[in-house]
Amino acid sequence: MRVKTAIGDLYVDDAGSGPAVLLWHSFLHHGGMWRGQLEALRRSHRVISIDAPGHGRSSATTRAFSMDDCAMAALAVLDARGVDRAAIVGLSWGGMMAMTLALRAPERVSALVLMDTSCRAESRRNRLEYRLLGNVFRTLGAVPFVMRKAETLLFGPTARRTSRAMIDEWHGYVARLDRNSLWHALECIFDRRDLTSELPGVRTPTLVVVGEHDAAQPLVESRTITAAIPGARLVVIADAGHLSALERPTEVNDVLLPFLAEHAHKPAPVARPPRPY
Repeated sequence: MRVKTAIGDLYVDDAGSGPAVLLWHSFLHHGGMWRGQLEALRRSHRVISIDAPGHGRSSATTRAFSMDDCAMAALAVLDARGVDRAAIVGLSWGGMMAMTLALRAPERVSALVLMDTSCRAESRRNRLEYRLLGNVFRTLGAVPFVMRKAETLLFGPTARRTSRAMIDEWHGYVARLDRNSLWHALECIFDRRDLTSELPGVRTPTLVVVGEHDAAQPLVESRTITAAIPGARLVVIADAGHLSALERPTEVNDVLLPFLAEHAHKPAPVARPPRPY
């Protein structure tokens, strides 16, 4: 199904029963990134997986948008599906959105799982490099040198060596992405604000997960988040790259499922006025 939001119609998969869990994937992927988690999660949770703006089966984006816009779009999805409170699981872009949402509307978030992500503003060097690569993709499409760079950032060395079919499928998907939509999403990510000083105010139970070989958001970024959020716990997934949930689903599930079983409680219904978007 699609849910209308201020930044476009977002494709939403809503299945399972129990405490609600909302999933938001990485840049340059789609809800299928969670395929190793969905079946296990749905045994005990209601799982709402979103294709982010301009990605997967969501509509192409027609304007620039911010990380705050993404957080409000996630709330619009929860409202449309009648969910008052959910655990938010986000990887990379999804983690940035999840932190923003937890700061904007903490009463809507029962737990946070922040995977392979960063709370800091993008470095000037990365902004320049990613803007160059984004402009090349926007002009010429999925040219080989851009795709080689993206592959190295997203996939760890073991996946690049042993999972070529999965990576080739990803190449085909990226080549079909709407170029302007990709540009808008990239701008959203590298223009995000620094949340480090705000995170000590988060009181939501938080699990931080990072792939051992994450080249896009290395371990230091997850350590910064863990140090900033009171009570947050850090887990490093051995031999995984940036897309740790996709590359090492069993190892991720081994930490994700117990955490959600403890913290993703189903709340009592709460009457509240409609939220303006």
